Amino acid sequence: LMPGQYINDASPNSEFQSGSIELENYYDAEFNFWSGWAISADTNTTTPGFLNQFSAITGMGVLKTSAYAVGYIYDPAVIRMQPKAMGKPMIGIYVTNSTYSYLSMRDGDSFAKKFGGETGHDPDFLMLTFKKYSSGILSTDSINVYLADYRFNDSNLDYLVSDWKYVELGALGIMDSLYIRMTSSDVGVFGMNTPAYFCVDDVGTDDLLSASLIDQDMKEFRVGPNPVSETLIVETQAEGICSISSMQGKVVWTKFLQSGRNEIAVADWPKGIYIISHSAGFARKICIQ
Repeated sequence: LMPGQYINDASPNSEFQSGSIELENYYDAEFNFWSGWAISADTNTTTPGFLNQFSAITGMGVLKTSAYAVGYIYDPAVIRMQPKAMGKPMIGIYVTNSTYSYLSMRDGDSFAKKFGGETGHDPDFLMLTFKKYSSGILSTDSINVYLADYRFNDSNLDYLVSDWKYVELGALGIMDSLYIRMTSSDVGVFGMNTPAYFCVDDVGTDDLLSASLIDQDMKEFRVGPNPVSETLIVETQAEGICSISSMQGKVVWTKFLQSGRNEIAVADWPKGIYIISHSAGFARKICIQ
């Protein structure tokens, strides 16, 4: 997709495919109605309303790439695993608000209220709930993530998510598909008033066929856990110089590593996405959080 473009019709299929996942899509050509997922490279972060339903408030993907996925939860949004990933955990996913929902919550519109109300103290929220399907059974365990939270006693702590937020999903265990529901404090007789849109990017699956993997050969160069918060483990069969760089290309760490197990302390590093590379030609993308 070129910047500003989007696709909300996966015809003749019923899903978009990317790496190890399938994104369900329903499209009605007669009414130009869609639900489930669209793929977008829209960069419009300023125009409010329904006509701007395909943009993320970030204006870009999580790694400053152009494309990402937009979810419209008319029904539960579902991310299905492709065969190589089925029966394995989903490691994590990045989420953010769509421009449509973000501006609606921030300012209010003809359908939905301004979050916080006129006083700023209304306990409003917009929440995503993640569950798994495994062997056709929907789990009772869930992970909740807030895209907006105005429930704090101190209104200075209220927030609307305006950047990409990483959600760890490994605790849900093995799955065949990921089930996503959205809940808002602003509801009417027909359900949610808040626009039921959100955006996702960089879905990580256990077989590492998603965008989270740069180099596919995992036998000679293993890196984990990913994401990592304290100690990064690097296992390599080849000795050589290992470097870690920011996404802007700045080298922040380098060392000659012996073959075998190596530990790198990253607890004090700024959170974000980095590239770890080895002089033998291996490379991985890692998330420090």
